[in-house]
Amino acid sequence: MRQTFCFGGSRVARRMSERAPMADGCVFCDIARRAPTSTTALLYSDDRVVAFRDINPSAFRHFLVIPIDHIPTVNSLRRTKDDHQLVSHMVKVGKDLLNQDAPNSEEHRFGFHQPPFNSVDHLHLHCLALPFMPSWRQVKYTPLGPLGGFIEAEKLLERIKPEAEVYS
Repeated sequence: MRQTFCFGGSRVARRMSERAPMADGCVFCDIARRAPTSTTALLYSDDRVVAFRDINPSAFRHFLVIPIDHIPTVNSLRRTKDDHQLVSHMVKVGKDLLNQDAPNSEEHRFGFHQPPFNSVDHLHLHCLALPFMPSWRQVKYTPLGPLGGFIEAEKLLERIKPEAEVYS
């Protein structure tokens, strides 16, 4: 079966625009579900997320943490307790992995690419232990203000923090 990377403009990506337990043809869904065709070694897995090395690393250490369920992009996240807890868990997993594997790194960066700058339409947290390698790759992991680009995990958590319930 041909694997696709769920790029934003493809027919496959439009079919995968909604949340689902799994999306046919999504390479990250195959990794998360440990499909027989996936050869990706997992660094971490639980009932909500899996983590693995980026195949095209941009830093000294570059891991991805993805939800097992198919969530297309950060734009699919809502201000709910479940979404906030999921992203918080993804960040904790990423921090734990980098602290174990690159404890002497001077700086860690955690974040997500926002459409149209995301390369795969399956939510994925970039966990980077700097320095960037090569250094010009830092441009890909820099917020671009109103243009979007990269959003740091803490900023996303602020954006999706559930509103306090009002009791009368």
